[in-house]
Amino acid sequence: MLLIDEIMSQDDTLIRTRTTLTEANPFFQPGRGIPSYITFEIMAQSISAYDGAVRRASGESPAIGFLIGCRKFKTSCNWLQPGTILETEAISLLADGEMRSFDCTMKTSSGSDVAMGIINVFRPDDPDAFLAQVSTRNAS
Repeated sequence: MLLIDEIMSQDDTLIRTRTTLTEANPFFQPGRGIPSYITFEIMAQSISAYDGAVRRASGESPAIGFLIGCRKFKTSCNWLQPGTILETEAISLLADGEMRSFDCTMKTSSGSDVAMGIINVFRPDDPDAFLAQVSTRNAS
């Protein structure tokens, strides 16, 4: 499921993405629109795009990451309507080993606030070893 349409800009500390909401969105509900909690997934996908761009710039392959938490997430509405253009900004606050934290904000293309939150992610240096370790723990 890809919810981001475009990377507007990206540098060493931030990414800006754009998403146009349509009735083709997998979360669209006729008569209501798209639930605003979907903005959280759009923010997470923006962070993933940022990580992929940073890794590509350093000659690395894409890597799996895990969403581990969020603080201060809030939305300004319950539903979003098709035709709404969302612009997301994710600013890297922390990059400490395998842990990352991002300050995310989302506005409409006209500048109205839609959502915000601090999202924490974990990107293991060796995803295969990490998943094998988790699998072994869960099998016990």
